[in-house]
Amino acid sequence: MRSFSRAGLGAVTAAAMATSTFPIIVASVLAAQLIDEFDISRAQVGFLVTASGLVGALASPFFGQLTDRLGAVKSVVGTLLGGGVTLTAMALSPSYGFLVGATILTGFPNGWGNPSTNALIVDNTAPGERGVITGIKQSGVQIGTFLGGIFLPLLAAWWSWRIALLIFLAMPMSGLLAMIGHRDPRTHEQRAEGRVRGRTPLAVRWIAVYGFISGLASQAIIGFIPLFANEDLGWSESAAGWLISIVGLAGIAARLYWPRLSERSLGHGRTLRILSWMTTGTALLLWLASIDVVAGWVMIPAVLLLGGGAVAWNAVGMLAVMDFSPHGLVGKGTGLVLFGFLLGLAIGPPIMGYSVDILGTYAPGWLATAGLLFIAGLLAHKVPGGTTLADPMGVDS
Repeated sequence: MRSFSRAGLGAVTAAAMATSTFPIIVASVLAAQLIDEFDISRAQVGFLVTASGLVGALASPFFGQLTDRLGAVKSVVGTLLGGGVTLTAMALSPSYGFLVGATILTGFPNGWGNPSTNALIVDNTAPGERGVITGIKQSGVQIGTFLGGIFLPLLAAWWSWRIALLIFLAMPMSGLLAMIGHRDPRTHEQRAEGRVRGRTPLAVRWIAVYGFISGLASQAIIGFIPLFANEDLGWSESAAGWLISIVGLAGIAARLYWPRLSERSLGHGRTLRILSWMTTGTALLLWLASIDVVAGWVMIPAVLLLGGGAVAWNAVGMLAVMDFSPHGLVGKGTGLVLFGFLLGLAIGPPIMGYSVDILGTYAPGWLATAGLLFIAGLLAHKVPGGTTLADPMGVDS
């Protein structure tokens, strides 16, 4: 049985995360091509993103428990295979209806990515040594998004959007090749024993609540920052679009930095509070810009705080789940947290959009997101400050 090097473990988990989340950005990046190909509306394009996110949220608890039963290696392989199959189905879709079906199926690897990769890290690293690997793993999402944003339109212009998607099968294929020869270190009986004896920490449930609020508020911000800059502040469409690129680049750095700091000095609860209140700062800056108190330049520090705060919470949250969960229940805990987070991601932007449509201004929405993020920071007090549970009774069955 081969063992993972730290570099190999980081590469495999990053590839699995990029693969499992990549189909979600396809509709955004290739919206124009999909509209032309299938003669559909913008709302129908948006439905693709919502469908994948909702299915991922609903499926994540199931796949979390499945990971605990199957083991990490088989689950990571399943994630990579599922991502590759669904990406191929999207590329070969003959109609919009088929594309909807393929996109719905992408929710399954999306819901399996975090539980499987978290379990793989727990099986191959000791507590106190997981921060850097977790940061690399979670950065896979941003790296996949960044590469897709650059190369999907370019490849689609050279050949077609279908060929562009098929070229990106290199992500799951490279991950599958790296998994050859690896086996789970624990037997089926050992995994079953861990599930029977273990209990889900109450701290993990609070992280799930935190994730729901953070996902709802932060995705409402991310989804409308370019439009707000364009409509209210007079930025060009291209300049407004670059704001999301800044969020992505800052997010990569933040996902590498914060888990390591959380593990080595700050502790998970304190780090989650800091990240939440950084994003509260983003929402307040946007609110001040929307009521003409500050000028448009404030968008730059706003998106830097957003990328450095909201985008990084998932890496710290996943690390906390790994550290707090009994060995045989890492998948279940991850699935619970992911359910809350993805559900928030799915419903945040529609609520924000409805608010702007009804009220004719972004100001109330920005202020509401600031309030929600501040509350999330307060809830982070429920998460232990260290990297292990100080109170063994602080668990729920």
